[in-house]
Amino acid sequence: MKKIIYLVLISFLGISSYATSRENFYPNAPRPSTPSVNDSKNFAQDPMVTDNPEYSPSIKSLKFSPTTLNIKEVFASSPIIYSALFILSIASFVIWLYSLFTFRVKDVMPSTMINDLRYHLSSHNYKEALNYCEYKNNIFSKIITAGINARKYSPQFIIDAMKSEGKRATSDLWQRIALLNDIVIIAPMLGLLGTVLGMFYAFYDINRSAESLSALFDGLGIAVGTTVAGLIVAIIAMIFHATLKYRLMRMLTHLENESVALSSLIKPKQIEDNI
Repeated sequence: MKKIIYLVLISFLGISSYATSRENFYPNAPRPSTPSVNDSKNFAQDPMVTDNPEYSPSIKSLKFSPTTLNIKEVFASSPIIYSALFILSIASFVIWLYSLFTFRVKDVMPSTMINDLRYHLSSHNYKEALNYCEYKNNIFSKIITAGINARKYSPQFIIDAMKSEGKRATSDLWQRIALLNDIVIIAPMLGLLGTVLGMFYAFYDINRSAESLSALFDGLGIAVGTTVAGLIVAIIAMIFHATLKYRLMRMLTHLENESVALSSLIKPKQIEDNI
């Protein structure tokens, strides 16, 4: 019996202390009344919720409203990051467009050039072939020039010299494509940097209030935009890199085949003297 009395007294003291603490923290809060059917149906009209912002946030702030994306506000959140990503996107497009018009077989080795070189080499007019290659001055002419200058060595050395010159002549083309690969790597890192900086500033000075929490989530949403922009730039640059790599490999395959075919017409000096 005593235990029951002690339990009742402890429960009463706990309830009274909770009510006292509630009145101290929220002196203007109205006392809750017995809920009715109308109150349960119209919870949004409860003065406990709507008329006392100190006790709980207003129910009106919880209403969903359509949001619109403000580009100017998003750009103003990280202007340096967005400007850098915009420059990278323009650079990748310029590289892709310029390479698209230069990685063409007919520009590197026109059919007339192949026929003229085949004529000079088959008739052993190597000086005329060298002059013709110096006049054209492109990748294909540099490879043929390297083969003609290596005539004093063996046929295998001629082929190796032409391959080495082909690698040196095409290094600029591969470096141009490598720039797109660098953009693919740098763009997401810049976007992630903008997001991390936005989160840092959002969490740096935060107050424990509903308004600050709302501003925090707005700031986080804007900060994530840099990562999205970085990924978009990286995906576009990756597509550009893949298309240019395919086009370059196709062009170099034709270049190698024609160079090997013409290398058989370049006779070493020893064989030519014996003939």
